[in-house]
Amino acid sequence: MKLTNYTTPSYISSPDEKSKYRLFNSCILLTIVTLCVLDLNNYLFNFKAGLLSTASFTFIYLFIYLLFKKNYISLLVSTNIYITFGAFLVSICSYFSGGFKSPTLFWSGLIPLYAFWLIDRKYATRWFFISLLIPIIFLLFFNNVTKDQYNFYENDNKYAAVFIIILLIINIFLVGYDFETKKRRAIHEMNTANDELKKALAQLETTKKELETAEKHKDLFIAQMSHEMRTPMTAIFGVTHILKKEVSTHNEDIEVLIQSSKQLLYIIDDLLDVVKIRTGKFHYEKVPFDLHALFFSVNKANKLKAEQKNLFFDFKMNITIPKMISGDPYRLSQILNNILGNAIKFTNSGSVKWVADYYDEKNILRLTIQDTGIGMTDEEQNRVFDVFSQANENIHLQFGGTGMGLSITKQLVELFGGFISLQSSSNFGTKIDVELPFEKLPNYSFEGIAYKLSQDEKKIIAKHNILLAEDNQTNQRILKKILEAELPGIKIDIASDGDEVLEKVRTIGYDIILMDVQMPKKDGLETTKIIKFNEQTQQHKTKIIALTAYARKSESEKCIEAGMDDYVSKPFNNEDLIYKIYKQLCNSDQSFSA
Repeated sequence: MKLTNYTTPSYISSPDEKSKYRLFNSCILLTIVTLCVLDLNNYLFNFKAGLLSTASFTFIYLFIYLLFKKNYISLLVSTNIYITFGAFLVSICSYFSGGFKSPTLFWSGLIPLYAFWLIDRKYATRWFFISLLIPIIFLLFFNNVTKDQYNFYENDNKYAAVFIIILLIINIFLVGYDFETKKRRAIHEMNTANDELKKALAQLETTKKELETAEKHKDLFIAQMSHEMRTPMTAIFGVTHILKKEVSTHNEDIEVLIQSSKQLLYIIDDLLDVVKIRTGKFHYEKVPFDLHALFFSVNKANKLKAEQKNLFFDFKMNITIPKMISGDPYRLSQILNNILGNAIKFTNSGSVKWVADYYDEKNILRLTIQDTGIGMTDEEQNRVFDVFSQANENIHLQFGGTGMGLSITKQLVELFGGFISLQSSSNFGTKIDVELPFEKLPNYSFEGIAYKLSQDEKKIIAKHNILLAEDNQTNQRILKKILEAELPGIKIDIASDGDEVLEKVRTIGYDIILMDVQMPKKDGLETTKIIKFNEQTQQHKTKIIALTAYARKSESEKCIEAGMDDYVSKPFNNEDLIYKIYKQLCNSDQSFSA
């Protein structure tokens, strides 16, 4: 039993390799049994020539088997030796049992099969051609072997022949059985892999939905955060505006408060822009605007910052720059302010220069901003446009900032179909080139809007009844104080929710309502719809201006669809709000009645 018992080597871990080792063990044992039967047959019938060859091969195969079983030779070596001697044995047995007519030649068919299943396809191909040569050689040279011929099927030889054929069939069965086993194992493994893949896909789908839900919650959180932050900022802006007018001293402190509030508002706007760009909800306007006026405004604001750091600040505008173009003035200002602001921030001494040029043939506006600041290494340049990323970890500690400015700038430029490039070296400054497509409007007549009203125009507004719909008591007080300071003698009523607004409109009536969009009970949108519906058959039409902390285009569209006449985002510019009130009253038929 110890001779026939076989355990695969410990270093063989693959199921496929173990199967090959076991198959070889079974095949060589069957071959040894077959040879023993031939030996016995040749001995009984005194066929000395056959006995000598079969006995020799019996001992050879037994020796190969023992070496294989003791792991002295590998499967590759064992198989090739086994097949080599097998080819010799088939040839010799065929020669002594009829040559080309000998049924022993059929054993040559096993030669490539063993190589295929025990080694690989490459070896099987080689042995396939060798096995083909054996019957061809017998056909050509040993077709009629007569000398001392072994009569395979005569007398008692036929019983041994049948037994040998049975062993051949068993060998073929072993190979086929091994094939079927491997096939079933492969199918089982494939099914198992498919099941695991399905589970992984289901898990991925679940994770994807969770991520999408988290993304929606994140966007909602940022939008809500913007609203909640803009609401108290309205009060801050209002108080600083009042203080600036009423307090003659500490004006520098008040200016610091104003600038800090504006900086906080810029951060909020940047956060919203990041969300809108990433979610595909970003929109930009295409309106005619005065490019010269925009440049001068941007230059004036940034020149003041540069002069505070004792930097030389220079702006050159090429004569090819058109006065009127079509595009988004707000986003163009944002791009310029982000780049110029960065240049000033990271320049401690020297200069910041920017140049504007326009290429008529391509309708391309080219902006070049160059500074003598701290510059960047190649590695820092690779990540400076990444969102929430700065050139290195020390930048935030030394200069502050969120790392969103240049990232948003790059995305804005690319959304407009433009191009931005950066050249920089450490301690030798930075140069940024921006190209943006803007259509020139040579024959466009543009009348600027005068936001600053005269005292007579303000007196006209003061004659009308205004209702302030605002649920925040701090904002109620601040807004009322601002309007009373700007419009002496004006009468302002206050409502804290939608139901109170409807009641006051029904009993008192107003010329204009400053309507907060978010209010308890009924929000501003629902309240506006009810007011507009009730006034369908009336000659008097109440003008409604939305006040909201959501600084998004979609929000303004909702307000207009609800029936509101205009829109102001918190925190608002006082002159802008008053001008919009004046404009709405001017468009009303009853606005200037005595």
